[in-house]
Amino acid sequence: MTERLTVNRALQAVRESDDGLYGVLLENGSMELGYYKPTGIDEQSPHDQDEIYIVQSGHGTFVCGDQSIPFQPGDALFVAAGVDHRFTDFSDDFAAWVVFYGPPGGES
Repeated sequence: MTERLTVNRALQAVRESDDGLYGVLLENGSMELGYYKPTGIDEQSPHDQDEIYIVQSGHGTFVCGDQSIPFQPGDALFVAAGVDHRFTDFSDDFAAWVVFYGPPGGES
């Protein structure tokens, strides 16, 4: 089945989520596609799977391990499973697509 997953649909998933920050749009095997729209501060913890963020809107700094990386719309950011990471100093319009994939502990 092919689905068109739009920003409007992603925002709806965020609104309907338990935390109002991250909504899941698609799950297939080990892969999950979500949409992340934090407000104020990003308090996430490391995840069990590898992940990729694709910045849809906004700008700021992405802290991953001991690196601080500026980001803007269109950027893709990889995080290995278990690595501490967060978005800081981000604009109010910041939002990103999130792809989790692979086995717990990440791919080797």
